[in-house]
Amino acid sequence: MNYIKYIRQYVGTKPIIAPGSAIIVLNEHKEILLQLRSDTNDWGLPGGGMEMGDSFEETAQKELFEETGLIAQEMKLIGLASGKELYYQFPHGDEIYNATAIFEATTVTGALKIDEESKDLQYFALNQLPKLNYTTVKLLEKVGYISTDKL
Repeated sequence: MNYIKYIRQYVGTKPIIAPGSAIIVLNEHKEILLQLRSDTNDWGLPGGGMEMGDSFEETAQKELFEETGLIAQEMKLIGLASGKELYYQFPHGDEIYNATAIFEATTVTGALKIDEESKDLQYFALNQLPKLNYTTVKLLEKVGYISTDKL
């Protein structure tokens, strides 16, 4: 069962705390993998909400595979992000406060594959990023990949 959908049955669109994971994948050219999200129509990191019984690591691995077709053979926790800066309201009205574990995949296998959550998957140079969603900006700032004064 989708935990967030389950909670939404009771709270509607009101704000909830949403634990989850995001995962940074860099290719051999040190370009970052981003997905053009189908729910918000902007670019973001692969990742998503935690399901009951899952760990942050399992969430990162599962979301990476579901959204990109890649398997994280090795990854490391590089940061945690939460608080009022990670409030987000989706275009359809749902409100969340993200509490996100940020991982970096050091080794991945598999081939890129687009699923229903993504319109596109591409690698980008860190100095040539597309328009990122708000949450991704905050996560990448938190772990030192970008600085908004340079965007």
